[in-house]
Amino acid sequence: MFDACIIGGGGVAGAAITRELALQGLKVIAIEKHDGACRETSGLNSRVIHSGFHEMPGTLKANLARAGSHLMIEYARKHGIRLLESGMLIAVPHGSIRAGLWREASSLWHLWRQGRRQAVPFRFILTPSGIRRIAPVEAMGGIFIPAVCIVEIEALVESVICEAKAAGAEFLFETEVTGITATNRDHILQTTGPEIQARILINSAGLRAHEVSLMAGGPKYEIEFIRGDYYELDGGTDRWGIRTLVYPAMPPHSRSKGIHFGPRTDGRLYIGPSATPAFREAPKEMFVDAARKFLPDIRETDLRWAYSGMRPKCGKDFTIRLERSQPPLVNLIGIDSPGLSSSMAIARHVAEIVRAA
Repeated sequence: MFDACIIGGGGVAGAAITRELALQGLKVIAIEKHDGACRETSGLNSRVIHSGFHEMPGTLKANLARAGSHLMIEYARKHGIRLLESGMLIAVPHGSIRAGLWREASSLWHLWRQGRRQAVPFRFILTPSGIRRIAPVEAMGGIFIPAVCIVEIEALVESVICEAKAAGAEFLFETEVTGITATNRDHILQTTGPEIQARILINSAGLRAHEVSLMAGGPKYEIEFIRGDYYELDGGTDRWGIRTLVYPAMPPHSRSKGIHFGPRTDGRLYIGPSATPAFREAPKEMFVDAARKFLPDIRETDLRWAYSGMRPKCGKDFTIRLERSQPPLVNLIGIDSPGLSSSMAIARHVAEIVRAA
């Protein structure tokens, strides 16, 4: 009998929740269907610790990303997790206005107003030479946000899991939930391993969270799955000199933050992600065109396909709520970007819900 069971404990949010509850003295078990951590959305993203700058002020995403980014950066520094303090440049590519793409300049203005409302430190870059002092790309101007980092996510999640275990949490990998029975007092989970009994059920199942909600007697959610492909640039940061995240200015309410240059802690350099329907690979030309906006001389042969990931989207904000109090069921639905950045704040938010349940 456990106080709480977390489904999806191998993802960054599930692992953080498990750690948080174990540190608060609860008897916790985490279930993960894969054979290790970070096998889905958590490990197949840009690895960016966002500041919340892109998010709509007042939303759960904005609040949790802002708080979570501070917690994660502090945690990484304390535990010796590799962290690239790259900053983020959101720029209008050179030639955009001449080409009639006024929306990119207006998008930058929108982001500037939004950033001021969220008290995220940033500065405006008004000249191409100012841009080049930050990154060797062709752009007319932009916004630079210093407090954005790139993390070695696998090492971070392994550290979080180790701390959770040290606090008494149990993890079951390669274990899938096949059925859930809710009584007045607890949940009984049938799995491909042992049967598990827990008073509180926390559904952090990522791409399957909407299915687990129904299995647990919770509500039905409509989920859109968005595929993101990534390409790697030959030669990495040593060849291209881009050690800062470089994003295009995207229109408000865009489906993504845009195809961007993303350096990594190991010196590799990627461009992505796309935002296409599930199982539809984005054409390479999309990435070449996105790269040439900032690096006009780049060639198609400089890019090679690296990997793709899937992210679940449910409306414009995260859904994290207590669906039922007897027995308590907490759903985490549509945890897309900035889920990585928000994860430690998500854990604290869920812990507050659990304490009140």
